Amino acid sequence: MSEFAAFRVLHNPSPSRIPETVEDFLRELSAPTLIRLDGRDGSRCRFVVTLLHGNEPSGLKAIHQLLRDEFQPQVTTLLAIVSVAAALAEPGFSHRFLNCQRDMNRLFGPPFDGEQGQLARALLELIREHAPEAVIDLHNTSGDGPAFAVCAAEHNCFLELAALFTHRLVVTDIRLGALMEVSDLGCPILTVECGGAAQVLSDHIALQGLQRFMGAENLAQVDEGIREGMLEMDIYRHPVRLELLEGASLCYADQPRPGMDITLPLHIDRRNFGVARPGSPLAWLGARGLDALRLVDALGNNVIEQYFVAREGKLYPAITLKLFMVTTSPLIAVSDCLLYAVKEAYHQREEAPSDDHWPVFAGEGKGGVLSG
Repeated sequence: MSEFAAFRVLHNPSPSRIPETVEDFLRELSAPTLIRLDGRDGSRCRFVVTLLHGNEPSGLKAIHQLLRDEFQPQVTTLLAIVSVAAALAEPGFSHRFLNCQRDMNRLFGPPFDGEQGQLARALLELIREHAPEAVIDLHNTSGDGPAFAVCAAEHNCFLELAALFTHRLVVTDIRLGALMEVSDLGCPILTVECGGAAQVLSDHIALQGLQRFMGAENLAQVDEGIREGMLEMDIYRHPVRLELLEGASLCYADQPRPGMDITLPLHIDRRNFGVARPGSPLAWLGARGLDALRLVDALGNNVIEQYFVAREGKLYPAITLKLFMVTTSPLIAVSDCLLYAVKEAYHQREEAPSDDHWPVFAGEGKGGVLSG
């Protein structure tokens, strides 16, 4: 084991040295780590990033399995495992980032302040040094839901990469400081949201997608054996973010909570990639109505009235929408956003569950309460 900038480096680790469990593997890494796997073709390389958020383990689980299986990639592949300390904090895989830290996937731009900023810059330097054909950044969604990919520009190369993992691709013009937004690395960067962290299918999607990504001879012309079972892409454009205004309060419950600015159903994440029509309520609103919320577009404008309306104390879509990244975590809802939305006209239509399919206002258990 050697040291490279902010990352420890492992080169072709022996399967016999890889601990049996993911948790033990992570404890042995103990710090941000770069794993280099030599490929059959050493003249080219590809790059994988995972665990930017400590509560999103599907990518790490896939890497752990590939190492134990002694999987040899087609070309040399670099695997960056980033937020190890956050993932190790008890209870394991429950912290997006530590209390003393910032969201790692908001720091990939200057001024690169602090230890995390330096870690982000070191990762970018590693990518530049190795000049990969492509970068895949593996995540889990903050609520349960199907897998999808996200890119920061519309180009065929992103369609080809996304198809290795999922048939849903979001093309975003919102800029938050995420890794995929960096445009001067000389290669495409694709974020893959594998689905919820607790979903077994998410782990399968991460593993199968990495096998395709690392095993393909040519990413632009994936062979028929790998392509078998892939679905036609469904593209979503111009997403917007629903955010809680500073000082506003939020909770999750199966009925409206007095004094809350917005009460979201306990299982609202069932709305992910379903159709939300104007007649279907999404949440309960408090006395402030829409004034407790804002919906941010790519220019930073509040466009909430173009997408949502308040009626009889409830939040309704103003137009037919597709929702995604709908979270059931109060911490994420307050610190990041409640959900993303696209207009139905901004994506290529696919068969999707209707509003009646999701019992959005039904649920059991207790919700969390937070304020912005």
